[in-house]
Amino acid sequence: MVSRPFAPKWTPRGFAQRIRYWFRQPSDVLLAVQIALFILRAPAHMRGQHLGAFLASLRSRPRPRARSVQESLERIQRLRSLCLWLPLLRSRNSCYIRALTLYRFLEAGDDKVTIHFGIEERDDPAERLRGHAWVSLNGRLLEGPPEVIYSVLREVPLGGQGLAG
Repeated sequence: MVSRPFAPKWTPRGFAQRIRYWFRQPSDVLLAVQIALFILRAPAHMRGQHLGAFLASLRSRPRPRARSVQESLERIQRLRSLCLWLPLLRSRNSCYIRALTLYRFLEAGDDKVTIHFGIEERDDPAERLRGHAWVSLNGRLLEGPPEVIYSVLREVPLGGQGLAG
């Protein structure tokens, strides 16, 4: 089967192709709005409470149903990338927001979803400190920066509740 390339961006056909790519089922529209609102509001909500309580509240909220973890992961990544492409939310595209969004919306059934935070090891103390966030499922990396794979990060132990859901 030969896949047809997208039509020019602003033609009716091109617009319809892109809508069909982003929204594959009717419930994707509502989920995309929920993800966009979460991305918009998350920084303010984090400032208002302890990180452990914030993370616990994220996993206690209802999540969209999915037949499998892989299906849920693909759907969240697709809709989150749409939201982070929007001009209003583009500046919030960081590993923290991507990890928090996945942690909040991923339907993993009885599997253990964990969010991790870490800092890059650095040789020069004058160098800027860089942090990262990633999500794992039953201890296996689901999504995160390449630094996690190459083990150049030191994970920051947070303790308390809300890290695994």
